[in-house]
Amino acid sequence: MTDTAPERQFDSVFHRPERRRRSQPALSRERIVAATIALLDREGAPALTMRKVAAELGVHATSLYWYVERREDLVDLAVDEILAAAAAALPGPDEPWDTAVKETARRFYAALTAHTWAAEFAGSRPLIGPNAVALSRRVIAALERSGENEEAQAVAIRAVANQILGAATTTVAMRATRSSAPEVHEEARAAAVSASDALAVENAYFDQGIDLLLEGIRARRGPSPS
Repeated sequence: MTDTAPERQFDSVFHRPERRRRSQPALSRERIVAATIALLDREGAPALTMRKVAAELGVHATSLYWYVERREDLVDLAVDEILAAAAAALPGPDEPWDTAVKETARRFYAALTAHTWAAEFAGSRPLIGPNAVALSRRVIAALERSGENEEAQAVAIRAVANQILGAATTTVAMRATRSSAPEVHEEARAAAVSASDALAVENAYFDQGIDLLLEGIRARRGPSPS
């Protein structure tokens, strides 16, 4: 979730006009994105290079530059693509504002944690692709109906965004540690200073975190007018 105002735009693959497909080689942005996701899922973020994506497609690396300019374009396109399903199933306009926030946040989080590389990239790159923007705008539209003033809404937007990205990053790191270095995970749990601390090491608690934020928003705005 990020500010998409025109004055804050920077050079991004989403702000450049897409070139028409060339007849040779038979590439497209869609094929490049699919190959990028396949490579990332198989080998992880450190493996992502223009050369490796080209090899995935069976073409020379220079062929990719007709469609993307640099590695960061591959990252941005891949992250936005894995958000497509979540953006296509947003809560309807008649949903209560808090239900819409929770459902959209849950879909956002689930998409980012479905791929171990996605949360890492999402936390380090502005999310300004069309699917990310659709998800962010749904959260913003819901919070605008919460009854809070503009500054309070801005704080709530940032809190929800931080919960989504922070929880996603922590969750994928937790999974990786648990699977690749279980002894480290066990040491972290053993080092916990309390039972609740140990449970936090073991569990993501994403829904509960969102519920806590929503409860705070409701409490701060006071009772609904009769």
